[in-house]
Amino acid sequence: MKYKFSILTVCQNDTRRPFLKAYINAMKKFCLIIAINNLALFLFAQTPEWEAYCKLRDIVGHETLQADSAFNLYYTMDSIYNGIPFFTDLYDYLETSIAVGNQEKTKELAFRLVQWKCWDNRFFDQQNLEIIKQTDYWPRLDSLSRNYGNKIIHTDYIKKLYSMKERDQQYRGLLRNKLTKEETDSLWAVIHHTDSVNLQQLKELIEVYGFPTWEKVGYHFAFCAWLVAQHADSIFISQYVEYLRKAVANNNANPSNLAYMIDRDLMNKNLPQLYGTQFIGVYNDNNTLENMLWPVENMERLNTRRERMLLAPMDITKFKIYDY
Repeated sequence: MKYKFSILTVCQNDTRRPFLKAYINAMKKFCLIIAINNLALFLFAQTPEWEAYCKLRDIVGHETLQADSAFNLYYTMDSIYNGIPFFTDLYDYLETSIAVGNQEKTKELAFRLVQWKCWDNRFFDQQNLEIIKQTDYWPRLDSLSRNYGNKIIHTDYIKKLYSMKERDQQYRGLLRNKLTKEETDSLWAVIHHTDSVNLQQLKELIEVYGFPTWEKVGYHFAFCAWLVAQHADSIFISQYVEYLRKAVANNNANPSNLAYMIDRDLMNKNLPQLYGTQFIGVYNDNNTLENMLWPVENMERLNTRRERMLLAPMDITKFKIYDY
């Protein structure tokens, strides 16, 4: 404060006042810019809660755990992120709650699940959930489930989406094998033909039934449609992105799926991606295929954007970046 006062005093009594005043104003603006930038970094930095949540999610998803251990991890996940944001995690939490005999939590989770648009009212017919039908709250839960989760009217749509997904994955699975360039090219020719057939059918289905939202077809079959759509041509992908944006805004589709589709659309346009979901296969000097990360816009903000779309943090230093 003394230093600041001495400068102002000189400004008031010195012939260099205009210069010094301009200098002080410039320094004030510079400090303000620094402060705003630091504030922005603070406001938009990835939250430690999300990182912790994703680490626990990785554990319960990949390790064999006893029911009580899994229940405790889900309980922690639910607490640290102020509510589990994934339908699949909430369902698994319900399963472990039943397994450990926590009746109060089972009731709470069952009612939380029926608020989601992405499930089917036949959900409670599964053998592992039958115990819920013996509770005193089942009549009320059953009534809500019929109102919120009736997918029977779109059974034909659901079956066709599933068949398309099976065709889509049939030959792509073979790409995981070690293949020569000639074998890979031959396999891709078959895949491209299948993609063309699937695309035509998906267009026809959307024309008849509308966009495959959670509310229409449920979580799994909306995923089937998305899987087929991301292998379509660039024009259709751009259209699908817009459909999916609206569905996500209405809590009627998966934000993670939208992130993948946006990145695929940007890559098709030869632009940097936003969420780090897209890789491209490049043949190296040994004539073997190597996956490289498609360039990412504003790399330092990558994990912030990923969190908004419910994608786990990504360490890009582990990947080679494609130079296009």
